[in-house]
Amino acid sequence: MYRHNKGVINKKPLINFKGFMVGNAVTDDYHDQVGTFESWWNHGLISDATYRQLEAACVHGSIEHTSPPCDAAYDAAAAEQGRIDPYSLYTPTCNQASPSTAAMKNRRLKGRYVSMLG
Repeated sequence: MYRHNKGVINKKPLINFKGFMVGNAVTDDYHDQVGTFESWWNHGLISDATYRQLEAACVHGSIEHTSPPCDAAYDAAAAEQGRIDPYSLYTPTCNQASPSTAAMKNRRLKGRYVSMLG
């Protein structure tokens, strides 16, 4: 469809593309984790030390099967973030009870492997 609309200026295009939607934008574990950690750090959600710990322990591993040092780094990041939802920084907070430990651990998969969360 894009090729057939490419270069159409004076004619009405077949489909009026205003942009491209990207569904689940997962690329690979490395880039997804680097982006997540940098986002947390750049928004002041985690300390420099925790950022370095995440980089050292998690970046080159699997997001689905994390190592114990990576789990510890995620736990440190979750403790520093508190009840802030890192995926929705600019929206009002929800007044629900404190999330469970399982919910906190699954938070890192939010938006990535939805089928795994049940």
